[in-house]
Amino acid sequence: MPMRLLPVIPAVLLLALGGCGQVANIRSLSTGYVPPQSGETARVRLVTDGLVRAVPGRDCLDWSVPGAGVMASVKAGFPDHNGASLGMPGPIYSWAGAVTSELEVPANKPIAFHYLGRLQYPRQCAKTMTFVPKPGRDYMVQASMSADCSFLLDELPVDGKQWQRIEPTPVSKVPMCNAMDNF
Repeated sequence: MPMRLLPVIPAVLLLALGGCGQVANIRSLSTGYVPPQSGETARVRLVTDGLVRAVPGRDCLDWSVPGAGVMASVKAGFPDHNGASLGMPGPIYSWAGAVTSELEVPANKPIAFHYLGRLQYPRQCAKTMTFVPKPGRDYMVQASMSADCSFLLDELPVDGKQWQRIEPTPVSKVPMCNAMDNF
């Protein structure tokens, strides 16, 4: 093998492996979220003006996890659960152009959310959050461009009278579970 090719081989190998993470990222846009079939659950009412994906059982983003995928999307062509209802109590806070869905999520385990806003523009906003739902509880997740690309998380207390704002944990950016998924 000529000596000139030796420095090129690691670069070609890195490029070839880097594409693996992108395949998972693309799959996460073409796969719908799958609610748990067993175990303790909580309910989430999702309201969004963009696209929201979720990764159950993780506090990081890993699109290869069973059940991970799109929960809701305002743009056609993505798998979604738009309009799904579990009969959750309380008013549905919404706004023009938003979609809603109500889905079960695993309880006592983290769930990571990823929001993409401005789907119709070249420059998108992206936001992430994670929290650990309590069994049998109801939550409302609002993902929107208002307040400059944000998530709002509310919990309905046991008495079921009024939604209460809670902080997702952590409040900082949710990382990829596998560093190579960034490439």
